[in-house]
Amino acid sequence: MDSQEPRFAPDSAAIRINLGSTDLAPLELTFKAFLLTDVEEANKHLNSIQSHSVVGLDTEYKTGSGNQPREAKLCVVQIAIERRVYVLDMTAMQTCPEDLRRILEDPTIVKCGAGLNSDAQVLWTALHVNARSFRDIGHMARIAFPIYYRKHANPLSMQRCVGDILHRVMDKTDQKADWHLGLTDTTGGRDVQKLFRYAALDAQASLEVYRVLDDCLLETAMQRKVYIPGEWLTYDCVEGKAMRIATDINDKYVEWSCNICPWFVSGVFSNFWR
Repeated sequence: MDSQEPRFAPDSAAIRINLGSTDLAPLELTFKAFLLTDVEEANKHLNSIQSHSVVGLDTEYKTGSGNQPREAKLCVVQIAIERRVYVLDMTAMQTCPEDLRRILEDPTIVKCGAGLNSDAQVLWTALHVNARSFRDIGHMARIAFPIYYRKHANPLSMQRCVGDILHRVMDKTDQKADWHLGLTDTTGGRDVQKLFRYAALDAQASLEVYRVLDDCLLETAMQRKVYIPGEWLTYDCVEGKAMRIATDINDKYVEWSCNICPWFVSGVFSNFWR
């Protein structure tokens, strides 16, 4: 193989979706959003998700004194499916809805979002859930567009993905809001509707970005003549850590990273052409 890096034209998928356009409009909530504050009501709504293979996932939480996800208090969980998003106010529920636990632990349902490692740690701390089949859209974007993001060693943020992929501006000022007060407490003039909309938008955006990237990954793979198996992008969370089943004969859990992809090593794309 030639040691010199060949000069590729921009990814065809990047051109098709006008990747990185600076003509951005505000991201709007277009999914029908449901606020769930009761365990029984939550189970009733979430039961319908059983037939969906992919959901958008996000959480809102209050960090502890050390500002670490493992010390955080889970406040809100958001799950998006086609044209619907469920916002679960966990501060109003005494227990975790069984159908929420089932969705998180179901390996056949892909959970997509940005920065999911932190969400996984919070979910483990609060619910002792070993969530399975996570796909981070920040990692997906880098693998789908190896030319455009070749100098980005870190996972892309939700804002960056929404801007580059959907050509929308996402306001994240409420990310550190007083989520521990829930979504029904209006004491002191709290704008709970604004917080509800923010939470719903996060999950909606996760699913919308995922849908675009899923198609782009296939297009990139065909253009580069590289097979991109799902296990390179998918990981489970064991006690809050991103892990995956090793492909060796021992089938043990090993810590997950993008470097599992053989043409993405130490934060740099290389040797992915033929």
